[in-house]
Amino acid sequence: MYYKYYKQRQIQMWAPATKILHNGIPLKLDFFNSCTLRCLYCFSREFRAANLAKDGIKMNPLIATMMDIKHLAKFFEMASKGKDYKNPFMNWAIRNKYFIEVGTMGEIFQYDDKFFRTTYEGFRLLSDFEMPLFINTKLGLVCKDEEYFKLLSEYKAPIIICLSLIDYKDEAWKKYEVFSPSITKRLEVIKELNKFSHIKTIAYISPMMPGITDRNPEEFARVLVENGIISAHVRDFYLQGNTFNNAFWKKYIKENKDSLESFPGGYHVKYEVKKRFVERFSSVALKLNPNFGVVGMKKSWFDMMPYHGKMNYDILPSFFKKGIVDFTLIPILRKIREKKDRPQLLEWDNIGYKKDKIKLPERVLSNEGKLNSLMEDLCNCNTSDLNYEIEGYDWIKGVMWNGWDDDKPGGIISKIKNIYPVKLSNYILCNDDFLYVYLPDKYQYLVRGEKGQTFFSKPTGKDLYVDYNDVKDFYIPKRKGGVEDKWLN
Repeated sequence: MYYKYYKQRQIQMWAPATKILHNGIPLKLDFFNSCTLRCLYCFSREFRAANLAKDGIKMNPLIATMMDIKHLAKFFEMASKGKDYKNPFMNWAIRNKYFIEVGTMGEIFQYDDKFFRTTYEGFRLLSDFEMPLFINTKLGLVCKDEEYFKLLSEYKAPIIICLSLIDYKDEAWKKYEVFSPSITKRLEVIKELNKFSHIKTIAYISPMMPGITDRNPEEFARVLVENGIISAHVRDFYLQGNTFNNAFWKKYIKENKDSLESFPGGYHVKYEVKKRFVERFSSVALKLNPNFGVVGMKKSWFDMMPYHGKMNYDILPSFFKKGIVDFTLIPILRKIREKKDRPQLLEWDNIGYKKDKIKLPERVLSNEGKLNSLMEDLCNCNTSDLNYEIEGYDWIKGVMWNGWDDDKPGGIISKIKNIYPVKLSNYILCNDDFLYVYLPDKYQYLVRGEKGQTFFSKPTGKDLYVDYNDVKDFYIPKRKGGVEDKWLN
């Protein structure tokens, strides 16, 4: 056994902030908040260490931190009966059997689970409640133990396996992730799992490592499709923090400098490099499977078709789709994209959701799961000093459109490239909701404010806006405001 100590088990379940609005999955859960795989590119170790450091604790990799399954069972029992008044949003999501994303902070099938049985017992519990799962994994024990293979093959609800890969062959595995199963073994096992009707698999090409992942995109695509994988999510590679401050990674950065660009605190992959990989990869994948979807360029929603989260959920069977919430930004972004070459004035009453046409929780509290993630989009780590309670429809308008400042727009829509708030002397309100404008690239000259450098998704700067007089006659897109356009036909 790798671990020498373990901490008192705890509940580690939460709602993943505004990511819900991108992928439609309202719950996250980690059976382990520590990991033995020690992949060289992993940022989670430093993330976990930073969280512990806030409480004056120095992280020890020999300490296992994991889910309290007995506590989790009580949590689900209370939620399913509608008796968990402290977590109304999560309560609602559990009763409606929406997807839970698992394995966000550490491999859930790491080998020490044979001793702890945390993942094993957790899966049996969630199967009894028939909760659909979105699983981030390198498959660990599933690749070597029939008992864990059966955890997936005999599960009583839909499963989406998000199989982590940096390459399609074992060469890179030997160098960067040798403590996980070989890539060959992962693909062999996933091909068997894909034979079960309740299991679908996507490739999580994460991180997309220039010089490794993009050496042969066409062959990469062919291997995935031949093994029954139906979609791919390409994730950027962020080289920041102490993890990458050593000779090994400095050499990598130097060797791949033409594919990387700097940002405050580190480097990440140039957009053009990711886009070139996706285009070459997709050209082969779509020939072999016309429904194959490639996502992950989400900061530039209008360059590619916006999909829900880490895959193209539109192609899934209906009993999978039932696990995705009604309220995401995707239908709104798709409506804008229908006329992406045309500037558009965005009014919530015309392009947003109508109150009685979508399923929403009756109420939402800040600090559900002891985190303020439902009110804050920056991270999942903060706790509000105040406990807010808000009606479900007001919450979705706040987090998606208006933000929480009465004088300044701050919803997630305001952070998307090509979308800006509209201002005259003050920010414009339309029926008490802020007004936005979508500007194609050739109309960016209309943007006012103190422009800074371009950082990931849109120009940074202080209070960027567009003057109402410049946009008042623009086209206004309209939706019916329900779930009629939730999926692509």
